[in-house]
Amino acid sequence: MKNIVFLFLLTLSLNSIAQETPKVILKDSSQLKLSSLKVDVKIIGNFATTTYDMKFYNELDSTLEGELAFPLGEGQSVSNFAMDVNGKLREAVIVEKELARVAFENTIRQKIDPGLLVKTEGNNYKARVYPILPKKHKQIVITYEQELRTVNGFMIYELPLNISEKLAEFSISLNVEVGDVIPTFKNNPYKELYFNEKKGGFHAEITKSNHTPQKAIVLKIPNNSLKEKVLSYNDYFYTYKALKPNDRLKSKPNKITLFWDASYSLKNRNVAEELNLLDAYFKYLQHVEVEFISFSNTIIAHKKIEIENGSWDELKQLIKNTVYDGGTNFNALSKLKLKTDETLLFTDGLDNLGRFLPNNKKAVYAINSLVSANHEELNNMTTKSGGAYINLVRLDSKEALKQLKNETFQFLGISDNNSVTNVYPNRNTNVTTDFSIAGRFSENTTIELLFGYRGKVTQKLTVPIQSGVQNSLVKRLWAKQKLSALNFNKEENKKEIIDLATQNHLITDYTSMLILDRLEDYVRYRIEPPQELKSEYKERIKNLKEDEAYKQLEIKERKADLVEDYKDIINWYNMKFPKKEKKVVKKEAPQIIDPVVNTPVLDTTSIVTPTITNNPATTPEETVIRNVGPNSKTISGTLVDETNMALPGATVVIKGTTSGASTDFDGKYSISANLGDVLTFSYVGYVEQETTVGAGNTIDIALELDDSLEEVVVTAFGIKRVNKALGYTVTTVSSDQLDVVRSLVGRAAGVQVTSSSGAVGASSSVTIRGAASTSNNKPLYIIDGIISESNPSEILSTDAIDSMHVLSPENGTALYGNSGSSGVVIVVTKEGKVKNEEAIKELNQQIADKIELKAWNPDTPYLKVLEKEKSVEAAYIKYLEIRSDYANVPAFYLDVADFFDKRKSSKIAIRVLTNLIEVDLNNHELTKALGYKLEYFKQYELAVIVYEKVLELRPEEPQSYRDLALAYEAVGAYQKSFDLLFKIYNGALLEKDVNELFYGIEAIAFVELSRLVNNHGKRLKLNKKQKNFFKPLPVDVRVVIDWNHKETDIDLWVIDPSGEKCLYSNSETKIGGRISEDFTDGYGPEEFMLKKAIKGKYKVLVDYYADSVQKISGPTILKVSMYTNYGKANEVKKTITVRLDKEEDDMEIGSLIF
Repeated sequence: MKNIVFLFLLTLSLNSIAQETPKVILKDSSQLKLSSLKVDVKIIGNFATTTYDMKFYNELDSTLEGELAFPLGEGQSVSNFAMDVNGKLREAVIVEKELARVAFENTIRQKIDPGLLVKTEGNNYKARVYPILPKKHKQIVITYEQELRTVNGFMIYELPLNISEKLAEFSISLNVEVGDVIPTFKNNPYKELYFNEKKGGFHAEITKSNHTPQKAIVLKIPNNSLKEKVLSYNDYFYTYKALKPNDRLKSKPNKITLFWDASYSLKNRNVAEELNLLDAYFKYLQHVEVEFISFSNTIIAHKKIEIENGSWDELKQLIKNTVYDGGTNFNALSKLKLKTDETLLFTDGLDNLGRFLPNNKKAVYAINSLVSANHEELNNMTTKSGGAYINLVRLDSKEALKQLKNETFQFLGISDNNSVTNVYPNRNTNVTTDFSIAGRFSENTTIELLFGYRGKVTQKLTVPIQSGVQNSLVKRLWAKQKLSALNFNKEENKKEIIDLATQNHLITDYTSMLILDRLEDYVRYRIEPPQELKSEYKERIKNLKEDEAYKQLEIKERKADLVEDYKDIINWYNMKFPKKEKKVVKKEAPQIIDPVVNTPVLDTTSIVTPTITNNPATTPEETVIRNVGPNSKTISGTLVDETNMALPGATVVIKGTTSGASTDFDGKYSISANLGDVLTFSYVGYVEQETTVGAGNTIDIALELDDSLEEVVVTAFGIKRVNKALGYTVTTVSSDQLDVVRSLVGRAAGVQVTSSSGAVGASSSVTIRGAASTSNNKPLYIIDGIISESNPSEILSTDAIDSMHVLSPENGTALYGNSGSSGVVIVVTKEGKVKNEEAIKELNQQIADKIELKAWNPDTPYLKVLEKEKSVEAAYIKYLEIRSDYANVPAFYLDVADFFDKRKSSKIAIRVLTNLIEVDLNNHELTKALGYKLEYFKQYELAVIVYEKVLELRPEEPQSYRDLALAYEAVGAYQKSFDLLFKIYNGALLEKDVNELFYGIEAIAFVELSRLVNNHGKRLKLNKKQKNFFKPLPVDVRVVIDWNHKETDIDLWVIDPSGEKCLYSNSETKIGGRISEDFTDGYGPEEFMLKKAIKGKYKVLVDYYADSVQKISGPTILKVSMYTNYGKANEVKKTITVRLDKEEDDMEIGSLIF
């Protein structure tokens, strides 16, 4: 695997907090050198473009892949991206985001060097870059653009630098075309940098070698506010004007709701600036009631505080003590019912766990102090409410306070004018000191702009629109204004946004910038290339109709294959296992009859059942040996059920004695008995049978099901379950069947009960097969949830007992350690059922949870630090102290979350866990991992939000639809679940998976659809065909694995009680186990199903075969879902996640016992 690096380009504004600038970070935290930086700035009117031309040098002997990540400030956006390809600089083209990602990743797979720039959460950008060759430079060019704002009559432009390393080459070029007054510098760090007049404007430049540029360059450009600037291009126009709104005080609020975002992304907020603003505002208000609510992934603090005489020390201290940790869940706020006059929302607007939806019609003021923020969303949300977005990065404290004190001044539209169309903004827009508008015109005209407060016009401005000097920039400015308008309801306007962006070279939430290496890659994905390749591209795509026809035919054939796959599942389900072989009749050898005993010869027929290979239990187990008489002999045979399936672990006892044996896995037994002895054959869930030993040595028995067990139920988690569903691990007998412990014979596998005497009512002793030979073989007794030293038969009457349970030694040990190593007999009395309800419930929960899963046990230094702390609270404080050392290590948050979960602090665990969605914005693999863990914690509503995000990020992958579908089902959104699974089932997504990387997921979706329809069909809108096709497919055992990484091969293996392994090379076992398709290209799912389980332990293993992931996205996270009685009313499910750090064979991740 190649070394991985991150490239960070952090762009700052005037009042921003100092941050690091362009650098390349290696895994060991060393830096890849930025050797050259050339900055070119062009300012025309109020519009500025800034180009960073950077060269990074790889001093290592290995090839690197990198990620250039950078936030942009309010109003800034990337306009161009270029990278050297084969020694030449190639410009990026705008492509719909999903197509760009597919093309990029498929090209990466061919070891070719593309580039991809995407816009992520808020106004953050990421460029994935590959390769950075050893001992070579990598050139990357980024251009961003912005409209400049006016402050006190000057337009302000800032070029942040703050670079701490020495650059071999450094240069700046500044070109300003604004008016006839020369721009000035504010605290110019370079004496030799000054403006000279140049045709059409002013120019300044500087070049240095071996220089460290540490200080920002700030320009002040005089702006005549009395003159509007009008530009045109063909039928497009753009006008900009600096305004001086008349301040109008609003009524002072009596009640304020103050939401304080305490999520991880706010850890570097400028708290001092925010407190200064609040201090000034409260001093102005003097008296006000504040309802303070801090939040991250959930509500953290909620308190009402009275502000008197502007004093707010208590509230200030609450804010200062805030801990910043966890994701941002605005949904938690929307559920609150609050009475308020206005809302102050202190946040960066990164709504990764739910959007903010004000639940009243009062004004919302959003206050932010970070460069990296969702500026557009905050603007749109506050404008709609009648409030304002206060960006403390751009505004000084005086201007910010003015926005809180005054009514919001807004653009309200234009007067009717048939000569102009497509004018933007096209809705109410907040205005502070600057305003611009763009549109299209059919003739020279004058438009009237309307401004005012609360929807009432208080000011009108007229602007003449005329054809003049042509400037092609105008069309782009119009497109950007239209994009802002469309983004107000971006989900509804997605298609229009994509069309606008591709036509006008705009990067958006739905489009990316893509660079491909070869012309054939552009042709393959029908992506129009940069200018230098366009002519050849057009020639290549002229004759591609045949290719399209072939693709459609291929899709049709693949859909036909899916139908066959579904039939295969149905055929497997209807097949009987083990597959019957012809019966072989064994002739008895001549028997020598004892002349004294007149007993007829028993002519027996041996029933042969399939032999399972790798069977560790080759010798039948004889539990108790008695003294044998002169007529003693060895009796052997086989116990089967009505379907000829072997009954392993059945009990064979000589009636009236303590002698007994158990059958092996093949149902075979062997026991020493005398002629005339009565053998009792019993097996859990079957009717007991008795047979007298005769002259023959072979006795084969076929037991019949005991229908009476259908009515035996046990309550766990408050749910009634048919006792058969509890499998063979737990056996329950109800009061009407009890002769205290003697009733366990024939109803609990491997249990032997003998009386201390032959008298009626005598106490009985119990032995459970599997008890350790070194123990006294006496089981542990639990009466009403409490350990008892006495045998219940000695202290309780039958009438006093409500029910009785038996746990095998294996499960007894799991629950009670060595005390339960001889098995456990659990008794619930009628009186204790009421008095000891809580203890019984707790115990029932452990009984119902039959599935054993192995948790990850990472050996990490930070966990060792936390383990030294004596309390959960102390450990959390220590976690916060060390967090910065592991801030960008995803595994850190996963491991720490598990640490707190093991200490029963799920609330803290979930908060720590949700940091994953903020650590690396829009990383779908980390987001998937978060979804898995939320499922584990049963936080299904949050899981839905997370999986919705994954689907938004990766709509080309069928796993995104399935993950969300299963989460929808968990929250009761059954129709949404059905619709998504049906997309997979009917092949609607096949066109997205051209390379058939995920073939096989359709069959798994078919199984899940069948369950969904049969469990919740009454709540679904189904046509007749759908109702008839999806028949029930319940199975005793189902195991499914999913993982969060692409290009990662993990194989599911299940070893059944016979020792046979079900895996991709042995996809169908002798007892009917079935494994799904092998996913070698990542994600899964892989599935094991068994319709009718045999008694015993099923080991679940994975083979972490290969990982070709080339970027840092944290460890591979495996989700394991284990079901018993899948698709039945008594279904039980257990989910865990396992962290995989390295390739490993035969890793056991859990087991279930049936």
